[in-house]
Order: sequence, then structure tokens, then C-alpha cells
Amino acid sequence: MKMANRILIFLPTYNEAGHVKEMRDRIKAIRVPADIMFLDDNSTDGTGDIINCFAEEDVTISAVHRPAKSGIGGAHLEGIKRAYDMGYDTLVTMDTDLVHKPEDIPKFLDASNASDIVIGTRFELKNSLAEWNLFRKVLTHLGHLMTRLLLLLRHNFDATGAFRVYRLDRIDRRVFDLVKASDYEFFFTSLTILHLNSYTITEVPIELPGRVYGHSKMEIRHMIKSVLLMFKLSWLRLFRRRLLIINKSDPQYNDANI
Repeated sequence: MKMANRILIFLPTYNEAGHVKEMRDRIKAIRVPADIMFLDDNSTDGTGDIINCFAEEDVTISAVHRPAKSGIGGAHLEGIKRAYDMGYDTLVTMDTDLVHKPEDIPKFLDASNASDIVIGTRFELKNSLAEWNLFRKVLTHLGHLMTRLLLLLRHNFDATGAFRVYRLDRIDRRVFDLVKASDYEFFFTSLTILHLNSYTITEVPIELPGRVYGHSKMEIRHMIKSVLLMFKLSWLRLFRRRLLIINKSDPQYNDANI
């Protein structure tokens, strides 16, 4: 796909055949001048064929395929790399299961005019998780508490959410080379490293409906891995901070293997 716009909306997919068309249609309906990139991890339900059709019908849509399910964090890093390589100024990332509302994209983009990163936060609006069951609410708030205590992020930073805007024209791409997290830990790891590198972060309050389609792809092993990495990242932040910060005047920099 040739770049038609300066904004790219990135959507990782895995078994999203039942609703990926609705997501595409709702994004198109807001009429933001943006290209769309779907990245599919070899879905078993035909999602890959659907996004191929989108790309054949519309020059502003591209379909990328990975040979196997390789982690949501790896998918986001691949999307970020491709966005830089193709020369986009702004990258929007979000889930494809309609939990994130395409109608919120314009206010994210407005906020990005004065900020390097914009994140959707579930912790400002009183009823933002009203439709969620108790178990999901507890897990979400527990994760939020741990990022605040261990990573010392601001009170309302929603460090585990995927709905974000990155101003690639302001962010040194080497920052993302410090992020090696392949699963859900990508989200708090990347935000912590961006924060430590002094990039500005703005929150946009969002409401998340109960899961409309399918079920969460997070497993117990992902939770355990995330907790362990959070402790490691906290230790590095306190005692090896330099490994998390690039030298903007030197193309050579340390790699913390996070």
C-alpha cells in the first residue's frame, strides 16, 4: 500500500471475522483522513481473507499477515515499525473487537496536537466500566494499581490500554527498540519507557462497553508474565535507569532487553 494520508490507524486482528467489517465501516464513517492497516496473526476463522478483500477494494487499506499468533505486543511493534518505515506522522492503535469506539478517534487526534502520546483512560469517567463484570473490573483496577506503585506512573495513566495515538514525527523511533515485550506487557512497558524519555503523554477519558464480540484473549500465563516483567521494569527504573533512556545525540544506545 502506498501512503495516501499522513495518519495511519493500526488494527491487529485474530479471529475477528464476525465484526471486522463493522469496525472498518465505523472508521470510514468518521471521515478522518487516515489510512488503515490490519495485521492478522493467521486467524482460523477467515479474518485474513476478509481484510484482503478490504485492501483490494480500497487503496487506503492494507492487509498484513504474520504466519502465526505471535503476541499482541509483537503485533503493535510490527505496526509501529511499518508506520515509521512508510513515513506516517501519526499512528492510531486500537483493538478490533469494538470495545474501542472509532467515534473517539477525532478527540484523540485533537489531543495529539499538543502531546506526543495520547492514551485512552478508563479511570476518569465514573461509569466507564459500567457494563463490565466484577472479575474484569477487579483485574483492571489491580493492574492499574500495580503500574502506579511499581512504575510510578501518574494516577490516571491507563498503562495497559491499547487505544493510543503516537506522534511519530516527534518520537525518536529508537525508543521503541528498547521495548522487547511480545505480549500484553508491551503496553505498560512502552508507556513507561516513553515517559522516562520525557515524551509528553495526555489522557482522553473513554467509556468501554462490555465485550461485544468474542472473549478476552488474555490467559493466566500472560498475567503472570506481565507481573514478573513489571517487577523487573520497576527494578531497572530505580537502579539501571540509563538502560531505559536513549541518548538522543548519539545513534548508539543501551538496550535493556525489555
